[in-house]
Amino acid sequence: MKFTYFYICIFSLILISVKTLEEEEIIDLDPQGEVPDPNDENIIYIPIIQTNDIHGSFYPKKILLPSGGTYYIGGLEYLGKYISIMSEKWGDRLLYFDTGDQFQGGIEGYISQGQIMMDFFNELEVEKSIIGNHEFDYGVNFLKKYMNMSNFDWIIDNVRNTTSGQYITFPHQKKSTIAEVGGIKLGLIGITTVETPYTTNTALPDLKFEEYKKIIEEESKKLKNEGADAIIVLGHVGLYCNKDLDEVKLEYKIRDKNTKQEDCRETDEAYILLHKLNKGVIDLFLGGHKHDVSHHWVNDIPIVTNDRNGKYAQIVYLPFDRTTHKLLSDKILFEGPLPICDKLFKNKKLCDLSVVSENDEKAFGELLNYRFHGKLIEKEENITKIGNKYLDLFNEYDKDFLTVTYDHIESTKEHENALGNLYTDYLRHISGVDIAVVNPGAFRTPFYRGNITNATIHSFDPFGNDIVKFKAYGWEIKKMFQQLQKGSKGFYPVSGLRMTVRKVPTRKLLSIKLYDGLKETEIQNNHEYTLVSNDFCFPLEPDEVGGDDFKKIYQWYRPRDAEYIFVGKYNSTRDTLIEYLRYIDQLKSDKYYNVNEQRMRIIKE
Repeated sequence: MKFTYFYICIFSLILISVKTLEEEEIIDLDPQGEVPDPNDENIIYIPIIQTNDIHGSFYPKKILLPSGGTYYIGGLEYLGKYISIMSEKWGDRLLYFDTGDQFQGGIEGYISQGQIMMDFFNELEVEKSIIGNHEFDYGVNFLKKYMNMSNFDWIIDNVRNTTSGQYITFPHQKKSTIAEVGGIKLGLIGITTVETPYTTNTALPDLKFEEYKKIIEEESKKLKNEGADAIIVLGHVGLYCNKDLDEVKLEYKIRDKNTKQEDCRETDEAYILLHKLNKGVIDLFLGGHKHDVSHHWVNDIPIVTNDRNGKYAQIVYLPFDRTTHKLLSDKILFEGPLPICDKLFKNKKLCDLSVVSENDEKAFGELLNYRFHGKLIEKEENITKIGNKYLDLFNEYDKDFLTVTYDHIESTKEHENALGNLYTDYLRHISGVDIAVVNPGAFRTPFYRGNITNATIHSFDPFGNDIVKFKAYGWEIKKMFQQLQKGSKGFYPVSGLRMTVRKVPTRKLLSIKLYDGLKETEIQNNHEYTLVSNDFCFPLEPDEVGGDDFKKIYQWYRPRDAEYIFVGKYNSTRDTLIEYLRYIDQLKSDKYYNVNEQRMRIIKE
């Protein structure tokens, strides 16, 4: 009798478990608008999945919620599932393009020497790719080795060898080409930002990155003569749209050219380029480089880009008349951005959110599994196998605990922020100087709520630049920041200074003073001050010039009494920051950024 009762209990528990699983709520990622039908009788749709600026981030990032729960954003295993679902639905008509900055940045790219990323792209059968500026960070020979591992072609149309004057020939590299899919001929042109020589972590004296307009016009004409039905530019060139990164911008939906959206920033490369091109030269621009989600029409040309680290992807549907193969430009559709994460917040259907408080968490709703086009989003098995090969190496870094934060500490180039202040404060502290300044791109990722580990810092500061100390007169400092704070790279993080800057209509430095966190004092023009930075901003080699907007400074200034700084055995920004954080119990955002004690006051004039 006892045994009978025991088995009844066990059977009941099994039934309850099954019922619980069956009743577990799963939400559908349904867009506003109709998804195109592969079997449309009148239109041949060519779906394109586009990614950019993944920066070596293979594994999802764990985030601690205010309630104590956890969730994960990013993760190429989840991106792989989206692509698998689309491939099952569309077959050989589906194309996957990546537009550069693939392997540099994340600890995963670092520990695998890029191999983990190439394994991913090869497994998912990328159609074509282009190189980004950070593909050059480890040197040209490393890039050639990386490209040689690919099972796909790279399109590079605007890079010449300065000695021979000829266009470069890298492994698996082509100039503009035609991809034929579903009976449609797509002309593909590839361009890489002209900013590359001063936005990469290595000198490139033998390469020239040419302006785009003439090249695109010439290659477009050639491809059309070869029978191309549409022209697509793959460009590691980008822009910012919807100046405030809000939910409307990240809302998953179907968009067409009549979808109401905010304007894009007129000073960005892609915006300027698209306004230079005459109607009909190109039909679609797949961009990158600026780490911004866009799904816009600029000068009547559709353009999509994504944020960094594989948090989003987008789908473009190119419609062609089934009889004539003519592109139906007015019917081009965007689907996305696709949220790449393990679960979605029920009320927001987003995953990349800065959940500040438990009230926010309640408002966003519970985290639930979700379906895309009727299929459950989960880890794609073949991509998980790739990640498993490098998981032990990754864990060596990720288990090296440094400190913890219960705040979401964001980085941005658009205003003063806690991470910029933390980074420059630490540099000024370890070097004992008057002023610290770095480029906004010196650090790449936010600090999510939870543990900060060695792996976190390798992704946060992937460059590990050398620390340099030097001297400058007061008048030189004023001139430097007049040039820096009106530059194209965003506002430059500082420690030891307080300034007032105008953001619109054009950026301009209005005032600048020394600031120790308590009081301001005037900068004396003829007094010599000591500064600290990294050797990307202020390289000490005689034949090198500064990166980003520092190149303008190098036209009239060279660091004086310059020297490299060592803290113990370490000289790099990354290694010294790792050791610095070991002595901090907890990082708090308000310690480094307080609206009442801003070191960078931004006004509108």
